[in-house]
Amino acid sequence: MRTRRLSVTTASLALLLLVVGCSRDSSPATKPAAKRAPGPAPNVVLISIDTLRRDHVGCYGYPRPTTPNVDRLASEGAVFENMISSASWTLPAHAAMLTGLADTVHGALDTDRKLADDRETLAERLKAVGYTTAGFFSGPTLHPAYGLGQGFDTYVDCTAYPELNAASAQQGKGIEVGSPLQVAAMHDVSSPRVYAAFQAWMKEPHPRPFFLFLHFYDPHFDFIPPPPYDTLFDPNYQGTVTGQNFIFDDQVNAQMPRRDLDHLIALYDGEIAWTDAHVGKVLDDLDAAGLRDSTLVVLLADHGIEFFEHNGKGHRHTLFDELIRIPFILRYPGHVPSGQRYGPQTSMIDVVPTVLELVGLPAATNVMGQSVVPLLKGGKLAQDNLAVSELFSLGRAFRSFRRLDRKLIRQEPTGKALVFDLKADPGERTPVGDASSVLAQAARHDAEQGSQWLVNFLKTLPRNTGGPELPDKVRKQLESLGYLRGKE
Repeated sequence: MRTRRLSVTTASLALLLLVVGCSRDSSPATKPAAKRAPGPAPNVVLISIDTLRRDHVGCYGYPRPTTPNVDRLASEGAVFENMISSASWTLPAHAAMLTGLADTVHGALDTDRKLADDRETLAERLKAVGYTTAGFFSGPTLHPAYGLGQGFDTYVDCTAYPELNAASAQQGKGIEVGSPLQVAAMHDVSSPRVYAAFQAWMKEPHPRPFFLFLHFYDPHFDFIPPPPYDTLFDPNYQGTVTGQNFIFDDQVNAQMPRRDLDHLIALYDGEIAWTDAHVGKVLDDLDAAGLRDSTLVVLLADHGIEFFEHNGKGHRHTLFDELIRIPFILRYPGHVPSGQRYGPQTSMIDVVPTVLELVGLPAATNVMGQSVVPLLKGGKLAQDNLAVSELFSLGRAFRSFRRLDRKLIRQEPTGKALVFDLKADPGERTPVGDASSVLAQAARHDAEQGSQWLVNFLKTLPRNTGGPELPDKVRKQLESLGYLRGKE
């Protein structure tokens, strides 16, 4: 297993500055600069599409035309067939994406925790070598309150949630309530604001190279795509399912009529297509600015969603593949082969080291992931590719240990586990019954190996006191949206 070291301490939570619409947060870089390899530094654009199932993306075999722009990106770059997220929900998955650390190690496991200041993010690493950094996010748990804004010169909140008036707060007037005070995240339609913020940033003069992080939230429930995407994949539906109130609507259940479920999935696909259209605008703008050949584009999801494959709905409740197997695409002309597909298993924590190598920086010594660049050059991954995923939220405690042919999901701390033969049972419907089988024994060994890997890292860290509490106003907002002590 990977045995790199990291030194971490828990940091205090700073006073939040919130604003209706788009707000900005600056974070100074304090890390020593690494040295890049000779040659021009590419721009980096990291696109995260929230709640995007791998099997609903065209270039991964989905028959509906949900993602023509993502598919175009894939045809111009490299597609990774078996990318596994660190988690089945937004906060820990993005923390892993931006740090290269497993969830237990980065520590942002639940909504009462944040990423400590001394966990180094990709933005901090790139800023330290001269990159201009900007992030545009559209979901509540990417707020700087959770530490994910570290290293960004500009971190733009593109949600429509109730927020503090940043200008008044900066003038020392305290909290001024906007109107409306609270707008539910589930009802938000945010892709246009993300794109508008990106477009405005691109029109301003900025030093090159730059690192941009774009987070698109709309595929997350509720499923309320604007016209014509609301009827794009099911124009003749006459039923009562609307896609609204997805989690709390009792008629959306495992026994619902198949016709209604099909419509719900069509609305979800409409959200994907709506988001894909905005991804296409971003790609077109990069091309129009003459930046295509000098920009590394990384596109992936944070997690997927369940439509009753295991008798549940939504996410943040299990670690089955519909939630943690995600799309992962790279495009960098002249450096990433176009039109190629790669089958070896990769992990969310591999994003940071991959980007660092492609931009010419030396390998980081304090990340747990590994670069996938050797695959692009016809080689093999340098290290073991066991994928560890975790879920410690809303009273659930699970870890999964996955390889291409097998997977073990273990309840913590009881140790109760299910083993799946992914070749014979890719849908994870029937656990392996023979605990003495070769596959079951190998899966248990995977779990021991993965657990020891986490322990070895944790032994290098100070005692974790559980992380700081969120401010009362942020906590109340998240409670109203169902993010604390309730359903997501």
